[in-house]
Amino acid sequence: MSGAALTTGITPIGPFCPFRSTTCSEGGTLDASMASLTSKAPTFMTELARLQLAMQAGDNVDPAKVREVANEMSAAQSDWEALLGRMGMSEDFQSREYKKMTVAHLERQGQSLQTLSLMIRWQADCMIAYADGRPPPFPPAGVDLEKIMQQAQQPNAASPMSALGAAGAITTVPFCGDEDVFKSDLVRGEYEQLCRDHNALIRMGEGYGSFDPLGKIAFIDALEAVEARWDVLFSRFALMGALNAGFREQSAAFLNSMSLTPVQFRELLTEAHDLMRRDAEEERMMGV
Repeated sequence: MSGAALTTGITPIGPFCPFRSTTCSEGGTLDASMASLTSKAPTFMTELARLQLAMQAGDNVDPAKVREVANEMSAAQSDWEALLGRMGMSEDFQSREYKKMTVAHLERQGQSLQTLSLMIRWQADCMIAYADGRPPPFPPAGVDLEKIMQQAQQPNAASPMSALGAAGAITTVPFCGDEDVFKSDLVRGEYEQLCRDHNALIRMGEGYGSFDPLGKIAFIDALEAVEARWDVLFSRFALMGALNAGFREQSAAFLNSMSLTPVQFRELLTEAHDLMRRDAEEERMMGV
């Protein structure tokens, strides 16, 4: 991994890959569900924070509004769990990669999908109890509420339902296409070949779930080799000042929203791939 590349922001890999599988492309099987969640989550999270502040300040809060937000939270959580479940069972590599990045992101925060689900459902139950004038239910066993609440109050704390899905906020391209470097047949040819190779891998990855364990590991190795080639290209373009300023700004804004540096983002993607390798190794040991 090139150190210079990591100072330029995000390269077009992971959730930011411009080459999308049929499942993850616009209008694909999972695209509509993801778009719905990423649009709804920030709305009810903002409303939830507002209600919590009002309660803490001792202000009168409309029970009907509390119940409404609680129901929205529960529905979004159910949709999110269902979406991640479909991603985990999908034949498509990009879908599984997104699921594993979500798992890795939560693990970095000392959480899991299960504990997060329990926490959100408990919060919703507490809000409904408030609306009904009942005492709140006991917190779920095995969940460190104090730790989770502290994390939720940190600056730039992102909703797990919308954090990685916010990749769509990056709407610019890394290179404008009219830079002087593209006047070189060698550089242009290298860039075009890299795009073809990356796109071909994504197409191949649509059948990832049917690969045997060694085939899955080989696929991840091949994809990471492509990622390394992007690092080299980005490093070269960065040194020549040929990276799109808008792309750098949007990449930085996204990373800030997740409280990640470029290095941490790449570590997160690597951790997701390592989880996928571990799954493949377990399949191999079980003779699947």
